[in-house]
Amino acid sequence: MNRETLFNEFLDELSSQSLARFGLNIFNNSYGALVESAKLTTNISKEAKQHGKNPNGFGRLYETMHVGKQNIQNVKNKTGFYTFTTDELAAIDRVYRGEKFDTLNEEKTKTITANYSEKEMKKIINNPNLKEIMKTNHPIVDTVSIDKNDKIIELSQLKAISGSIFSKEHDRYFDAIEKVKLTSVTVDEETYNKAKLDIKKLEEKIKIAPEEKKEILKERLQEKQKKFNYLKKNGNNHTNPQQAVNNVIKIQIGESIENIYMTGSSDAIVIALSTFASGVIYEMRSEFIDKNHEDIKIRIERILKAVLKNSSEAFARGASFGIVDSLVVIVSQLLSKIGGHLKNLWGNLRKSVKSIWNAICDFISGKIKSKKELIKIILKSLFSSIIVAFGVILEEKIFSFLSPILTPLVASPLSIAISIFVCSFGVIAFSHTIDLTLDAFFGICAAAEMAKKRKEEIQKIYNDIMPKMLENQEKLKNFTNNYLYKLKINEETNFNGICKSMEKDDYVLANQYIIAFAQEFEIKGLFATQKEFDNFMLDNKTLKI
Repeated sequence: MNRETLFNEFLDELSSQSLARFGLNIFNNSYGALVESAKLTTNISKEAKQHGKNPNGFGRLYETMHVGKQNIQNVKNKTGFYTFTTDELAAIDRVYRGEKFDTLNEEKTKTITANYSEKEMKKIINNPNLKEIMKTNHPIVDTVSIDKNDKIIELSQLKAISGSIFSKEHDRYFDAIEKVKLTSVTVDEETYNKAKLDIKKLEEKIKIAPEEKKEILKERLQEKQKKFNYLKKNGNNHTNPQQAVNNVIKIQIGESIENIYMTGSSDAIVIALSTFASGVIYEMRSEFIDKNHEDIKIRIERILKAVLKNSSEAFARGASFGIVDSLVVIVSQLLSKIGGHLKNLWGNLRKSVKSIWNAICDFISGKIKSKKELIKIILKSLFSSIIVAFGVILEEKIFSFLSPILTPLVASPLSIAISIFVCSFGVIAFSHTIDLTLDAFFGICAAAEMAKKRKEEIQKIYNDIMPKMLENQEKLKNFTNNYLYKLKINEETNFNGICKSMEKDDYVLANQYIIAFAQEFEIKGLFATQKEFDNFMLDNKTLKI
């Protein structure tokens, strides 16, 4: 590899590591929001089936809708918070322990297994902060929110009622707030507006009331205002189960579309920034170091064209991966028994799979020409994402070393720069190690392939020739047997002729038989003349052929 290519490769990796360090190429949160919208759809469908015919079942729909929407927003805003209904916590506990429900056992069990993996369920039920509220139909608490450290941050009672929230039957919830057993009472928009209007009417009533009644009315007003301050307004309630189901399906479709767009945009932005940064450095090097002087407009146009081309390709790759996200979520809803495990597994693997997906897309489009290059890019991408975590640790080590020598103001950016440089160099070094390994591996594969082809050629030759050889062998055997038989007959005839001729002293005839006998064995020129035969017969020497 020449220096120019190595320099460009190093610039690309420097850009990637810089973007990773500042969190610009970390996946957006749209996939997490998509998963929460799928959980909401599953939960609402179950609640509609279980409580749809109950006139008071809208309360369950209200709770589930509130929790689902809140979790979607929590993921999008990166709060680290998560909200459950107490009934859901009790159901998770029961499913994890293998206990059956009294009614709709299969439906309720599938709802939990579609939403949570066994590992997630174990973490939830082992949270000591949730033990006391993990009850079905909890008398005070409807929903609980925890932070990333599994500590409770909110306990809320949800109310969607036709009457007044200030009636005595609801005083126990406000008393629970006073006793720090509840943090808020969440009501739908209609209930909230009624309470607000109730206070306003009371204020108007005080203005025109006689003096002797004003004090009592003011105390009542203070009490209502105190309760009103504990209220949290939520969205509209769904009294129609089918309307609630339709609404959550729309929410999931919206989150799916947003995830496809955001995943594509995330890739496009990362590639655009990376291409722009490396392009600027390349053009500056070309202008000031290599002395290849060009008009600044031409250089800017070249950078922008590269940014536009690469980012549009990246958007298409990212959007297609967003579609895969949506398919995984839908499949997890259909395969409800393993849906939670499937979503959890995909959530853990998708960052690594994304690198593989990008490489495969480039391979299909022809940007990557060979399997060797495909494997190299996949391994390099995986190593690059892994080394980001190492870079943070390295940065802390460098900062702790430099801060006593330099001021923290200087040590901090310097430690970041050094760690990014080292990590980029490490990825390039690893990449070239992969090259050597893959060269050796594909060399072995090529030799094995050649040996396989030679074996196939030999096998083909063997298959073509052997039948003929076997056929010829049979013919040769028959020919040999016939020849030997004929030779034996002729040999006996000639030998008997020789013997009879010698008995009659007819040496001329004997000579003819001997010559004929020799010809049977393809021996020529045995005796050229009668005299040679006579001399041989009178001599005691052995015949030499």
